[in-house]
Order: sequence, then C-alpha cells, then structure tokens
Amino acid sequence: MHYFPLLLILGLLVALHELGHLVAARLLGVRVDRYTFGFGPAVLSWKFRGTEYVIGAVPLGGSTRIHGMNPHEPGVDAADPTNFSAQRPSKRLLVLLAGPLANWLFALGVLFALYTSGTHVVVPLTVGTINPGSEAARAQLLPGDRLVSVDGQPLENWSGFVELIAQSSGRELKLGVERQGEPREVTVRPRPDERGEGRIGVSQQYVYRVHGPGQALLQAVAHTGNLVSEGTRMLGGLLQGRRSVADANPVGLVKQSSGAAGSGLGSFLRVVVSLSMALALFHLLPLPSLDGGRMLFVLIETVSRRKVPPRVETVVHAVGFLVLLSVVLTVALADLRKHIRLTRTAAVALPDAGTVSPAAVTLPAPAASDGGLPLRADGLGE
Repeated sequence: MHYFPLLLILGLLVALHELGHLVAARLLGVRVDRYTFGFGPAVLSWKFRGTEYVIGAVPLGGSTRIHGMNPHEPGVDAADPTNFSAQRPSKRLLVLLAGPLANWLFALGVLFALYTSGTHVVVPLTVGTINPGSEAARAQLLPGDRLVSVDGQPLENWSGFVELIAQSSGRELKLGVERQGEPREVTVRPRPDERGEGRIGVSQQYVYRVHGPGQALLQAVAHTGNLVSEGTRMLGGLLQGRRSVADANPVGLVKQSSGAAGSGLGSFLRVVVSLSMALALFHLLPLPSLDGGRMLFVLIETVSRRKVPPRVETVVHAVGFLVLLSVVLTVALADLRKHIRLTRTAAVALPDAGTVSPAAVTLPAPAASDGGLPLRADGLGE
C-alpha cells in the first residue's frame, strides 16, 4: 500500500490551500497574523511584513490565522482597516474563495504538464480491458467495443455507465454497442461486489497522446470539470440516500487511490489532481467552519444588508467544526476497522501463489476513468 506518500501529498495540498488564503488576504490588504506549515512544536519561525511564518515538526497540513476572521479573538480591533470583518463582502468572498481556487489552479497546472508531456487519455465510452471470467467476458464484449446505451437509454459518459451498472446488481440489462461501426446488442447481469453494487468486469480504453499547449489546457479544464461533476454526483447520491458517507470518507479515498499511486508517475499525478480537487470541493460545501459555510454568512449579509451578529457566527462555526470533526473521525475509524478486518480475512484465505486462478488476474489499467477520475480505476471490475 502507498498510504504514506498520499497522506504526505494530502498534507501538502492542505498547506497549499491555506497559502491561497494567505496570498489573497495580503493582496487585498487584509492582515494575516500567522501562517503555519505542518503541526506540532515549531521547529522554525520568522516574521515578514507583519506575518509570523511557522514550520511545525510534522510537515502535514497547515493553517492561516487571518486577523479578525474570529472577531472574539484577543487583540482584534474592530476599527482596524486591515481587519477581515471590516472588509466589504466582495473582498471577504475573494479571500475565502482563494483556498479552493489555489487547489484548482494546482490541479490545472499538473494536468497541463501531463497532457503536454504525453499521457494516457480516455477513448470515450470504449471498452479497454475485460476481466477473465467476468459477466462482460460471458457476454462476449471485446476491447474496442463502443458502449452506446443501457436498456435503450443513451450513454453520455463512462461515469454514467458505471452508475447505471452499480445500481442494477442482479438485474438483466441490454447493452447497445458498436463493433467496427456495426450496431449490436448484448445482455449482461451485473454481479454484486462486497458492497452490493453491480459490476460486469470492464475498464475504459486509453491511448497515449501528446497534446499541444492549447489542446492541453482545454483537456485540463475538461478533466477538472469531470471531477467536479463526479463530486457533485456523489454528493447528490449522499443527500438522496443512494450513497453512504463511507463512500466518500478520507480513509476510503486514500485506500482506493493507493493502488493507482503505485502504477506509475502519470497515475500518481492523476491521484494528486483528484485529491486537490476533492479538497477544493469539500471546503466549498456550505457547512459551518468550512470556507463554504463562511461564504454563506457573507452572502446572507449581502442579501439582507445586515451583518449576522459576530457572536452567533462564531458559535455556529465552533459547534459546526466539532460536529464535522466527530463525523469524519467516526466514519474514518469505522472504515479503518473494516479495512483491517478485511485484510486479516484475506490473509487467512489467500491461496499459494502457484494456485491462483487465471480468472482472478486482471490486466492493469491506467488509474483513471471518464476523463481521469482515479477512484474505481477499473470502473466496473469484478
């Protein structure tokens, strides 16, 4: 498993997020009291232009203390023109938005470098590899088949195909495909995985391609757009009860990404991009203590033309932070225990290397699906 590099990268992405807030605040004339990289005892600190910079003993994560963001902090002068709370709503929104924006720009830069230097890109809705012994193999799907529809419903992208299959465990489906330009129809019955979601055992096709600067930028923007769409779809599933919180928890994210991280630099960088975008989207959620929650208070003030009492906002963010932290820790610990239990079970049941069935061997696929999403890299694998 490649947990440590991913956790380190996640910590650096958090520090980058906070750096975005720092830069925006300084540019807009808002005072920043302290920027910390890492946590734990300070191993190095210095002061520059009124801001204290601290490097913690553990180089994971970061934080930015913007003057006046918490009006009840000791030493905050409400009349200070550099006070965050004294700024007009548009300035405060820009400072709050700068963190997620930093994560998006970083993701865009990494993708631009990938596309200009050459990387594997998806062939839309085209079958790449098929797991031996899978439902797709039984239905005689072939690499290169282009997926057109499911039960007559036209397909728009690979993620939509994944979702339809996942929701149809045990149900007979008719897949419309094109093979060498000729339409045909095959019947599949998705098999349930350990979570009860349907799988048929295929992954998307990829080709190696080098892009020019203009096309690379367009591809990078489209890639991040796909990630936003996937994140929004997952959030919608959570709100509608079709997905569980465990599907989007931190341990699960790192666990699912770790396999992709070990399959090459390109795959690892795609994972980094997805972690950066996930961090940006998470902070934009309108929840107390997050950037999105603080932005919501600013928008309420803009619409109502009345400031929410500072004490009320402080209490809401403090309580919201504790609730959010408890939920994240509870879900993460539950998933960690489940992962340890499954690992122990697999260790006991693992056959000798010489007795592994060929049907259990899957071909490696690039760690992306539908525009480079790293999660469920083999999409519908058994």
